[in-house]
Amino acid sequence: MNLTLPLSFRRMLFIGTLVFTSCTGLAQKRNQLDSLFTILAKKGCFNGCVLVAENGKPIYDTAFGYANFEAKQKLNNETMFELASVSKQFTAMAIMQLHQQGKLNYEDAVVKYLPHLPYKDVTISNLLHHTSGIPEFLPWADTLVDVNRINYNQDILNILEKSKMPLYFRPGDALSYSNTNYVLLALIVEKISGLPFSGYLAKNIFSPLGMAHTRVYHQRAAKQKIANYAYGYLFNPAKGGFDLNDHFAANRYEYYFDGIAGPYGISSTTGDLLKWDQALYTHKLVSKAIQDEAYQVSKLNNGKDALFEGVPYGFGWLILPTIKDEGRRFMHSGGYPGYMTIITRFPDKNKTIIILTNIYNVINLYQLSTAVENILFDRPFKIPAVQPGKKSIALSPAQIKAVEGIYTHQSPPLKFIITTENERVYAQISGQPRAEIFPETEFDFFYTAVNAKIHFDRNDAGVIDRLTLFQHGIQLTAEKEMQK
Repeated sequence: MNLTLPLSFRRMLFIGTLVFTSCTGLAQKRNQLDSLFTILAKKGCFNGCVLVAENGKPIYDTAFGYANFEAKQKLNNETMFELASVSKQFTAMAIMQLHQQGKLNYEDAVVKYLPHLPYKDVTISNLLHHTSGIPEFLPWADTLVDVNRINYNQDILNILEKSKMPLYFRPGDALSYSNTNYVLLALIVEKISGLPFSGYLAKNIFSPLGMAHTRVYHQRAAKQKIANYAYGYLFNPAKGGFDLNDHFAANRYEYYFDGIAGPYGISSTTGDLLKWDQALYTHKLVSKAIQDEAYQVSKLNNGKDALFEGVPYGFGWLILPTIKDEGRRFMHSGGYPGYMTIITRFPDKNKTIIILTNIYNVINLYQLSTAVENILFDRPFKIPAVQPGKKSIALSPAQIKAVEGIYTHQSPPLKFIITTENERVYAQISGQPRAEIFPETEFDFFYTAVNAKIHFDRNDAGVIDRLTLFQHGIQLTAEKEMQK
């Protein structure tokens, strides 16, 4: 559910070898879109549903691959996917509705509604824009979280109230994307409305829009399972193929945080998301004036724009740069182990791109979405680069044990905690969840959760004493804290 916008987003490059020239006409667009997704599906790097629309009507609406790999259950247009961080725009809409009804103001202190929260200066606006400084909950250790049961939003609030963990910064001083913000927004919706968050969304958003295949859904905790549901898969280097997300020990937080809703936790279909998209052109949910507030650039305390990787963040939407022939562009993506999702709206042209996938990190979703955008606006496009699945090698227990330790990078201050468990290696960077890394040599390990590598160096005595992280063209070196 983290928003996985890469640093290179604004200068995105393509490495694909196939280049298609632009052409006009609806049939040509459909053919180009079908060529794009068919090629990627045949390469095994697209498994999901895609819907591209003009003027509220699908011009391309197709499913590729399986909802359940083991059962060979095929995806179709009514298959529901975990939306990951695309869920945030629905949480923001609930807040906007309550604001329109006069039941809250954006500048209200959060403690007005959650009085025991130890952050008296944080406002609802701070939560919406990720300028609160409240720590991200996903990497919390088992010293804070009961990892042996499913936790819910109230559990996150209880931990914040009891631990009184400090803010990352004074509210409004910076923008730091934190899923905890949208947990608290969901709790505020419940407090004001008197309804469960799931019930509020069903009554005030999903049902009025006819979104029959959308709901707050806890995949592991649900008593009634959704039959036509896309299960999430990741490439498993140890097996050389895709494996269910729950089979990865590093993703165990998906189990004990399964009850969370607000930052993620909503499941939907491409068709229902088009209904949502089209409703945003109307006054069915909120007035135009309130709707426009979702796309305003917020300011930091120093007067500068609040930016996420150089892009303004509205109410659950990234406000992308306006392009002459496209007009305004609003986007949000989602990434959660096993799922990648994206919706991009072009409100001045009434065009929409919706992509939902249930395989993770085998293709750059932003490159794919940009290729679709180019087709939609009659421009040349390139097939995105495929991130080939690597098969890892087996190391001896001694080789695995040798990389364990705490490695420190001085500026900015970061800790790399390398641990091993059942002959597997895990890396955890300050403020982030633990992720498994896989050996391709004795000293070189790669991630599957992100496109990154770690190289370990030995000193003259043959002891590993340093690591270097390679990601997005950046190198970070950290020295091992040696035992005395």
